[in-house]
Amino acid sequence: MTQTLRIDPEFKAQIPPLTQEERKQLEENILAEGELLAPILVWNGTIVDGHNRYEILQSHPEIPCSVRNLELETRDEVLVWICKHQLGRRNLTPEQKKFLMGKQYDAEKQADGFHGNQHTRPVPSAGAQNEHQQTAGKTCERIARENHISPSAVRRAALFAAGVDLAEELCPGIRQRVLSGDLKAPDALFERLAKARPEEYAVLLEQIKNPQSRAKPASKQKLFQTEKSVSSEPVLAPHQGESKLVPEKASSLYSQIADASTAMQERWSTIFKQMPTLLTSPEQRKEVQAILEKHLAYLASLGFDLSGMTESKGEQSA
Repeated sequence: MTQTLRIDPEFKAQIPPLTQEERKQLEENILAEGELLAPILVWNGTIVDGHNRYEILQSHPEIPCSVRNLELETRDEVLVWICKHQLGRRNLTPEQKKFLMGKQYDAEKQADGFHGNQHTRPVPSAGAQNEHQQTAGKTCERIARENHISPSAVRRAALFAAGVDLAEELCPGIRQRVLSGDLKAPDALFERLAKARPEEYAVLLEQIKNPQSRAKPASKQKLFQTEKSVSSEPVLAPHQGESKLVPEKASSLYSQIADASTAMQERWSTIFKQMPTLLTSPEQRKEVQAILEKHLAYLASLGFDLSGMTESKGEQSA
C-alpha cells in the first residue's frame, strides 16, 4: 500500500510539470523496474520532490513507496531547496528559469532574515533592518553569479515571479501557460502587475492574456499619424542593397523602440526605489553614472546628437 504523503500547492507550483510523453516514459520506467530508483523527498510528511512519481504510484499500489526525509528547518528553506534543485534541470523554458530564480531570491531573503519560530521573532531594530538589506543584497549578487546574470535581473525575476503568482490567483491556470511558453506576454506586464493597485489588476490581466491586442498610447498614435501624413516614403533611410520600409513597417519599429525605452525606464525606476542609495550615495551614484554613460555612448555611435537634445531642453526651460 502506498504511503500517504501531503501535497503542498506552493511547493508543487515551483516544479515544472512533465509533458504527456515525459510522464508516460516515467511510468513505463517505474513499472519496468518494479520500484522507485529515486526516492520521494519529503519534509515533515510533505512532498518536496517526486510529485509525479507519487501520483503514478497511486495507480500502482503494488510498487513500494521509497521516501527520504530532508533535514530543513523552515518552509522558506524548503522553497529555496526546491528552486535550486529545479534550476539544475536542462529543459527549462526561459520563463520557468526566471520564475524559479525570482522565487529563490524571495525565499532566501525570508530564510536569511529569520531562523526559528515565527511567534518568537523579535521586532527588528533600525540596525537590524539595515543588516537585513545588506544580506539581501549579498543574496541577490550570489544568485546572479550562480546563474550568470546581473543582480538587477535577479530583482526583476522576483517581480516577474510575484506577478505570475498574482495572475494565477486572478485567473487560475494562467501560470502554467506562461511558464510553458504557450502564452507569450512581456515581462514588464508581470512586473507592473506585481506593483499595481487592485483597481489596476483587470486591465493588466487582460493585457497579459491578450498581449497582441495592446493598444498604442494616444501620443504614439498621433506621432505615427503625423509621420505618415508628411510623406508616403519611409522615414528610415535604407542601407545600400536593402529594400525600403513601408510606412506601416516603420511605425511598428518605432513602437518597438518606444516600448523598449519605456520598459528600460520602468526597470530603472524599480531598481532605484529598491536601492535609493544608488542615487544618494556619491560613490554609488558615480558607478551608476559610469554604467549609463555606456548607453549614451552607444546612442552617440548611432549618430544621435545627444548634446543638441540636452541644449534644446535647456533653452526651453530657461
